Amino acid sequence: MKKTIIFGTLLFTLLSCAETETKDSEKEENKKTSALLPLVRSAKVQNTSFNHKISIQGNIETAQDILINSEMSGMIENVAVSAGDQVKAGAILLTMDAAILNANIRELKSQLEFAQYMLGQQEKLFEQNLGSEFDKKSAENQVNSLEAKLNTMEVQLSKMIVRAPFSGTIDQVYAKTGQLSGPQMPLMRLVNMSNTEVVASVSEKHFKNIKKGTKLTVNFPNYQLDPIATKVSSVGSYIEPTNRTFTIRADIKNKIGLMPNMLTELEIIDFEIESGLVIPSKSILKNAKSEDYIWVLEPAKKESFSVQQVFINKLKAYDGQALIEQNDLIKEGALIIEGGARGITKKDLVRIK
Repeated sequence: MKKTIIFGTLLFTLLSCAETETKDSEKEENKKTSALLPLVRSAKVQNTSFNHKISIQGNIETAQDILINSEMSGMIENVAVSAGDQVKAGAILLTMDAAILNANIRELKSQLEFAQYMLGQQEKLFEQNLGSEFDKKSAENQVNSLEAKLNTMEVQLSKMIVRAPFSGTIDQVYAKTGQLSGPQMPLMRLVNMSNTEVVASVSEKHFKNIKKGTKLTVNFPNYQLDPIATKVSSVGSYIEPTNRTFTIRADIKNKIGLMPNMLTELEIIDFEIESGLVIPSKSILKNAKSEDYIWVLEPAKKESFSVQQVFINKLKAYDGQALIEQNDLIKEGALIIEGGARGITKKDLVRIK
């Protein structure tokens, strides 16, 4: 009886060890098999917002940036401002010697006074039928002519004082006291930077996607300035034939000391959608017919996945993401292969990193 019990116990122990060895062998075999499967990197399909941007160079400009010239010739008597001065519209910037004009005005006033006296006498004679109408008209013409000349001289006199046409900052002063000024000679530069705009030339292929109100971000690659979010304020209606571009403008409230001709980089949102299927651009492959497709992963046995080739229609791609057309075989949250898909076939099993 004891021999039978000992033999049974020994047999059970041997069978248990054999079963354990078999399981361990199967696990080891599965590990070896799994290790031979292609290793891929996965990503999830997202149903989210998507926008596409283009990047172009632009410049800061202002409509109130001018070189001030004199309308009259004359000796500069006084320069009333210096570079960096803030001036208001109508402020005196420069005066020129007006001695000759003042002398001519005094002479004309004297002549006009006498002409008016003569006109009065001719009118009295005409009323008494002692003078002719011709003499009266001649006296009237003399008065009118001298008044016109005097008015011209007074306008010229006012031009000997150069005033600011708008409020702004004196950027540079070229004029010097004692220098002879002429109509073609620049006296100083006046700039008003309170209202600026960014101007850029855009390729004509983007014309249908950029309109008044299109969002853009202004970056300053050469300056330590924060980006400015704004919108397109105007779109040109002319294509430049030399480079096939059109002009866009965007208003900027100058609160950070922008200057004319500063270089900018514009990021323009030319396409925007609130919801769509978005996948990593790296996951899209092409076949011999240049058709776009992705590999969709489905759980298989153990830690492996089967793959399904799904052809897609890529709509837009930007910044490592791609917007694809709705597809019945691709749902939100589905696993797809993002990297390591080269050489994979439809019959393969893969494992995920």
